[in-house]
Amino acid sequence: MITYVSKQAYVFLATLYGGILIGFIYDLYRILRCIFKPKKIATIIEDLIFWIVIGIASAWVLLFSNDGKLRFYTFLGFVIGAILYNRILSSFVIAGIVRVLRVIKRIFLKVLGVVLYPLKIIKKFLLSIWKPIKKKIHPIYFRVKRFCLLPKIFYREIVKYTKFIKNKK
Repeated sequence: MITYVSKQAYVFLATLYGGILIGFIYDLYRILRCIFKPKKIATIIEDLIFWIVIGIASAWVLLFSNDGKLRFYTFLGFVIGAILYNRILSSFVIAGIVRVLRVIKRIFLKVLGVVLYPLKIIKKFLLSIWKPIKKKIHPIYFRVKRFCLLPKIFYREIVKYTKFIKNKK
């Protein structure tokens, strides 16, 4: 009988840890929702993925702790674990994850700046060359553009004139 009680205590503690894991996954989900701000369809898909992950995590905990048997104390362990995590650890975990994400963002932006620096210099050089050329070409460009539009304008005028003549008869 003692081993049975110790087995139940082990299962209860395992489901308690499972509840903590579920709380952690929920915090990750909340952080991702705040970062990406999804629309309605994306929210539905994210919710579905969240519940699938939660279902897999809880099934994994139940399978490895007591061969997948459902008891009242297993549900109680999940609920108490999630509540304890939410009340005690959630704020610290969220603050830590946000700090890590900010550091990753800073590093990413610095690396991106280093990678894009040669492109910025090339762009600046090309713009410095293009501005004087553009001043010289600009009036010619509009003349050529108007000249290229002449056949289209001519065709429109012919169509309009033929319709006018047909309506006169």
